[in-house]
Amino acid sequence: MQNTDQLILFARAPIYGRVKQRLARDIGKSKALDFYSDTLTSTIARLQCGPWNLSVSVATPGDEHHRVFNGITTTVQTAGDLGARMRCSLDSHNKCKRIIIGSDIPEIQPRHIEHAFALLSSHDLVFGPATDGGFWLVGCGAGQEQNDQTFMHNVRWSGPHALADTLKSVPAGKSVATASTLSDVDDKNAYQDYLQRSDVRPLAGVK
Repeated sequence: MQNTDQLILFARAPIYGRVKQRLARDIGKSKALDFYSDTLTSTIARLQCGPWNLSVSVATPGDEHHRVFNGITTTVQTAGDLGARMRCSLDSHNKCKRIIIGSDIPEIQPRHIEHAFALLSSHDLVFGPATDGGFWLVGCGAGQEQNDQTFMHNVRWSGPHALADTLKSVPAGKSVATASTLSDVDDKNAYQDYLQRSDVRPLAGVK
């Protein structure tokens, strides 16, 4: 698989009370779980058959055994903050183009991933901005090792400065491309916007 583009999905197992904590405070744990389960399962279904190798990287040991990940290569993330964990995941596939995406972006489509991989043919790094100031995608080109510990360090995660802080940490000389901007769903307002968009239909949750 080293010569195949690698798509890495950062995820948690869809378990009641353990996912989308900010959203759960606004809409309740059951609705938050339903949203996350729907988004995770539909994202896997849409992206599993693309011209890349899809793997899952979970934050909590034990999550890798959840049935939602059956048939998919699943690993456990290393220790450290989000930036350290993403650097490690990127470097574990350093012989190919690789991309990390989040699991709470309901509108991800294969075309968004194809576009991001295409950008890596002529750039060292690619980011997919999120509408809240963060990013839903980060990727790097084949042979681009992220061993500079300042990359994705001192980032204010889970807030409006995450992308700006991360871009400031990019090592000098690295070329950066911007992929599509998409919305993640972290609070009640974002959830209501998600439900009101005409092209979105909530699915039954996976318990």
